[in-house]
Amino acid sequence: MADPSEPMTTLVAQTMRAVGFLSRLPVSQRYFEAGGPSPAMRDDTAGFALAGVVIAAAPALLLLVLSTIGVPPFMAAVFCILALIAATGALHEDGLGDVADGFGGGHTKDERLEIMKDSRIGTYGAIAIAGSILLRSAALAVMVQAHGAFAAGLGLIAVAACSRAAMVWFWAGLPNARPGGVADAAGKPSENAVGTAAISGLAIFAILAVASAGFVNAAIAILLALTALQGFSRFCTRMIGGHTGDTLGACQQIVEITLFTGLALGISIPN
Repeated sequence: MADPSEPMTTLVAQTMRAVGFLSRLPVSQRYFEAGGPSPAMRDDTAGFALAGVVIAAAPALLLLVLSTIGVPPFMAAVFCILALIAATGALHEDGLGDVADGFGGGHTKDERLEIMKDSRIGTYGAIAIAGSILLRSAALAVMVQAHGAFAAGLGLIAVAACSRAAMVWFWAGLPNARPGGVADAAGKPSENAVGTAAISGLAIFAILAVASAGFVNAAIAILLALTALQGFSRFCTRMIGGHTGDTLGACQQIVEITLFTGLALGISIPN
């Protein structure tokens, strides 16, 4: 007879391995095999949304503490976003920068992929990363001013979960553009993983974003994010014929920016 707690235990393990994959936060070795990530990373993507909650929890708490002691909203928001970047080791920002450099500087698919492999940062990449930090910080500061630091922290966690769930959908929906890369080695997420990530990501966002900024704000944010996600998927198909590990990071950043933007813009709409 199957243990009814087994699915939950499996999801917890997948989530913790996802935390290890997506961040530099310490994760107990008992969740790993042979000292490294699970060979079934495509299945561990089921825990990406929940991993986003874990990753964003400390930065959200930092935002609350800084606001409580009187740090101005924009400065507190910048510290919060920088803490989030530190927690992930700038994993997603690195992908965004590489994609901006490759797509902006390459004229053919091979040129774009070659530029994206280069660890050096170019003008396009620097502007993209700086823009990402500024947009997210500005939106978070608006949320602090409009709804308070606690509500803004909930919004931060909601966005972190949903944007990482979007990575799974993006990953599964496009072919691999670079055989032998990180994304190719990890494998394509299974249907169950995509479904679990999507449901958990949307549920977390719906609950926390509505509690944070209201239904209208949350709806605007989701619509903007879905539009951006679909557009970026088509753009990647046209530019390189699919996805790479870098485009996964860029996908997370684009969805995170649009979710934050939607939550901030929705504030000005009267009830």
